[in-house]
Order: sequence, then structure tokens, then C-alpha cells
Amino acid sequence: MSITTSIRRRRTGLFAIGAVAALAAGCGAVGPTAVDTAAGGGDGRSDVHVAVGAHGNQDRDRDEQDQNGDDSTPRVTTPKIWAGTVSTERFAPGDATAYLAMVHLHGDAAVDSMSADRIEGTEFLAGLDARCEGEAVLGGSASSCTFVDADSTDGTMSAQVRLVSTGFGNTALLFGAGGEGGADLAAAPDAALGLQSIGGLDIAAVTPEDLEDAALSGVMMGRSMDGELPTDLDIGCEVADGGEHGLCQVTGTPDGGGDGTWIATAQHAYHGDRDAYLFTRLPQS
Repeated sequence: MSITTSIRRRRTGLFAIGAVAALAAGCGAVGPTAVDTAAGGGDGRSDVHVAVGAHGNQDRDRDEQDQNGDDSTPRVTTPKIWAGTVSTERFAPGDATAYLAMVHLHGDAAVDSMSADRIEGTEFLAGLDARCEGEAVLGGSASSCTFVDADSTDGTMSAQVRLVSTGFGNTALLFGAGGEGGADLAAAPDAALGLQSIGGLDIAAVTPEDLEDAALSGVMMGRSMDGELPTDLDIGCEVADGGEHGLCQVTGTPDGGGDGTWIATAQHAYHGDRDAYLFTRLPQS
């Protein structure tokens, strides 16, 4: 497999996207604002707000706001239905081997359901003696797989596989892999997702520019694996919770397929030994 490379658009205007082993992310008009200065969640929103632009202890920041009567810090308010999904929290945090991976499906391959035997034949599982059960359906059921992994403790891994939207009219298989027995992979329903490794970067040290680079590849892979970027593409991100979350505004994608407000949530990527961000687009009007 080739090594995936993401070249900052500020330098070249091009991106090259390749194999799962490097990214754990694939082979093969702006929506409603996510920044809410209100203290409580509105209808259809969760009670958990992610403070944008605040590195450090979120609860401490809120206590200081309450004492000072200042509640002007922007906060990201996620839909209530996202609670407990990988769009708001890490996948299987108690499993050191757990990670997420994504196989993109473009054009005619962008199906809304995939059988277990077809999942076994995907690039991510190829050559790993995979055994899957159940059909993966967009917005519905997941498939469960086991496969051989020489780097795992007992040589086998389990994965739950969901079919998700990636924007641009395309779909992807999202793999939640972990130790034997695996963990449930809960994905935000009816939302576009993107996954991008940040390589050797430390989550706690991620800058807005780093997050923008990740969002660039994470969002645009939903359209294609490589190509020239639109000249009017614009991505602006803010980092929250010491790098555990972030907020990105994306505009200027082809036909608006990736435009919108995307929430970034830190995850473990391939083999769990590197970090990544899962990007989830907020509902659009």
C-alpha cells in the first residue's frame, strides 16, 4: 500500500490520499452555526457543550464564567441524538488496541447497503482471513467481523462495520476495530463523516492549522481520493478541550457537497498507535 500524504493547500493547492495503513481512513450553503453562546441547550440539542478555543479544563472555565457573570465563550452544541456516538466521544476508550478506519465508496460504488461477503473482500480486510456476519445498511444495521491481526495480543481482532454518508452523494464503510469481542460502534445517524489521521502529532499540541489540514483531507476524501482542490475552497477551524474536539467551517467544495459546519472528535487510528480526528457535519437547513 502506498503512504498517504496530505499536502497543505496553503502551499500547493493539491492533496494526495492513499491507503488505510497510513491514514486508517480509506482505500479505494453552510448549515446552521455550531457556535452557541447560550448556557443551556435548545430543542434537539444535548446538555453537553464543547467550549471552542479553550485549551484546558472546560468545567473550570464554566465556573469562572458563572462567577464573573460572563457566558460569552463560544460553545459547540451537538444534536442530542449524537450522544454516546463516536461523533462526541472516543471509540472503546477502555481498549488500548481499539481504532477506527474508513473505506471510501465513490461513484457507482457508493452503495447504501453491503453484504457480509462483500465487506470481507474490501481492501481493509483483504488477506486477513476475515469472517463477517450481517449486512451493513446506511442508517441501519451493522456487520460484525473478526480478522487476523499479527500485532494484536492473541492474533485476532473484532470489528463492527457501519455504512455511513461522507457527503458529495458518496458513502463509506466505518470500521470500529478492537480486541476479541469488540465494542459497539455507535455513529451519528443521518450525518456525513470523514476520518483523517494526524500522523505523529500529539492531540494536546494540535493547532488550528493542524486541524484544518486534517479537515481538508477528511472532508475532501468524501469526494475522491486525490485531485486538484477548488480555488475557492476555504476551511477554518478552532481547537477545543485540549485537542479532544474542534469546530471547522468548510465552504467552496464542489457543488457544496462538503460545505457546512463539521465537529472534530479525537480518535485512535490504525492499530490504535496514532491519533486521528473523526469529522461529523452538523445538520444542514
